[in-house]
Amino acid sequence: MSKNLSRRDFLKTTAIGSAGIGIIGITGCKPQVATEGSPAATEAAGSINASTSNVPEPLTLAEFKDSTVELDPITSFAGEVTADIIVVGAGAAGVPAAITAAEGGCSVVVLQKEATPVSQGNCGSGLIVEESDKEGLLRYMHHTNSLNNWRSDPKLLEAYVMNSGEAVNWFYDRARLNGTAADKPNDKGLFIYLNTSQDFTGQWSDARYCSFDYGEAKVHMYAPWMGPKPNNIGTIMTYVLAEAVAEFGDKFKVYYKTPGVQLIKENGKVTGVVGKLADGSYVRFNANKAVILATGDYQNNEAMVNHWCPDVAGFDRKQYSKTGDGHLMAVTAGAEMEKLGHTKMLHDFDAGLMYEEPFLYVNMQGKRFCNEFVGFVYMNDIMVHQGYYKGGKNIQNPEKGSKGWYCQIYDSTYMDNEAVSGLVPPTVMEKYMPEISDEEYSANHDGAKRTGVFSHLIDTYRADTLDELAEKLGIEDKQAFLDSVARYNELCQKGADDDFGKDAKWMNPIETGPFYGIRRHLRVSALCSGVYTDENGRALDGEKKPIEGLYCVGNLGGQFYGGADYPFHATGLSLGRCYTFGRLAGKHVVTLPGGTNTIEETGTVSA
Repeated sequence: MSKNLSRRDFLKTTAIGSAGIGIIGITGCKPQVATEGSPAATEAAGSINASTSNVPEPLTLAEFKDSTVELDPITSFAGEVTADIIVVGAGAAGVPAAITAAEGGCSVVVLQKEATPVSQGNCGSGLIVEESDKEGLLRYMHHTNSLNNWRSDPKLLEAYVMNSGEAVNWFYDRARLNGTAADKPNDKGLFIYLNTSQDFTGQWSDARYCSFDYGEAKVHMYAPWMGPKPNNIGTIMTYVLAEAVAEFGDKFKVYYKTPGVQLIKENGKVTGVVGKLADGSYVRFNANKAVILATGDYQNNEAMVNHWCPDVAGFDRKQYSKTGDGHLMAVTAGAEMEKLGHTKMLHDFDAGLMYEEPFLYVNMQGKRFCNEFVGFVYMNDIMVHQGYYKGGKNIQNPEKGSKGWYCQIYDSTYMDNEAVSGLVPPTVMEKYMPEISDEEYSANHDGAKRTGVFSHLIDTYRADTLDELAEKLGIEDKQAFLDSVARYNELCQKGADDDFGKDAKWMNPIETGPFYGIRRHLRVSALCSGVYTDENGRALDGEKKPIEGLYCVGNLGGQFYGGADYPFHATGLSLGRCYTFGRLAGKHVVTLPGGTNTIEETGTVSA
């Protein structure tokens, strides 16, 4: 993607960092414009100044060191690219933003830190306005806000409620997934393998402690699960983006392995971003209209985690390279970070099914530690107090271990527990048992292949004795485990939980083999808080005024949630929100003045 001009000749003849155009490096407590030839511009590009006075409040120097964002102004470039819209991040928000802007007649450039688009999860949901009534839509907003500790920005909730159905259907239409099924996959072999669509009407309950009365009102949620696993939304984003490149031709380009490391500002407007190539050189990406940041969350930036969401410190992460780059760049441009506390999402749907059923729970020392009648969304809060474990799979720091490990224990009579909903028979649970090989599984299931699981994450076990089960689960104190089961059985026989107060109807003894255990590993799926934005994704400054030329979407844009924990009342809300606000931002930038619907490249723009 480079023209016939050598990098050396380009650097000799071109002065991209011309006077009056600022690179948002930090030379004081607030963002400043550094012009070529200024003291800041003469420092080594990309270095991190050791002085904390160079960092905008309320951030810390450590947060920048744990990211790809560079503080000192960058003024030397190997190449230059100009397009109407620059999107940083090719995920669940960035891809919809980019394609929507292209559909509206803008030329679009996408910068992606990784070699491919990246997204997780399998379900993105939206509300179908045409199948809902106004009162139902309003009550859904009220319901969601109640689960977010009443801290949601109502304008953002309204934007999701009124636009999410269109955004979800638009994306799944592009992916050719609407209307698919296992016996009718799309041309990529993918299909809707589960559908949790539902009407919110009458009395809603999470079957735990939360309820909400919709009365006669109704709102319909479309929530298909796309796959099957190990495919996920990242799989889908990959081919949807590739097809967009082919569709829009020279008006749409993606630069992989090119992270955005610094924003460019001119006269108070964000006008571009500096990208960094694999060889360490820089490319200046100019935006005729706007920059859309869609870089995901900050779960892999330890300093940001410790600052903004310390409760998840010690838990393993599901994602990688999510270092808060967009958050940091936005703040250097004047955006304001969402106030503490930030919303977190931790779960484990992959070790085995029946993830929320109130069987006996023991920690990895073999001890019962809670009343098991807990919503799965809140288990991470309880596990904060259970210490570290080193014996499991997929631990990021094996020497230290990680938090979030516990085991669900039940016996062979579990299917008779009439009070427990969501029970899954043993034959279905076998796909989650790593001790059963794929060949053995197929032989035991009429030739069916083991699908719908991530093989490296399954962690369900069956054993003839409790001693053997403890060994398979990796429980560190076998005797403590046996004592915990004995005590639990004693309480079941008594009909009263004198230790934790669980209702007797959930108390079922563990006496009849074979015995079962699921080793849960709660990991950070997403940190869902970012910088303040309006309903179109425009970043807001400290006075809640839009920063011209800057949009922040997906998990970079807040305050959509606001509670300590992500609300699990609506499956697929997280991805659905990303699709929706990516699309809204893409539509809004189309309305901005300027633009040429062309992409111009000069110099070396790819490594």
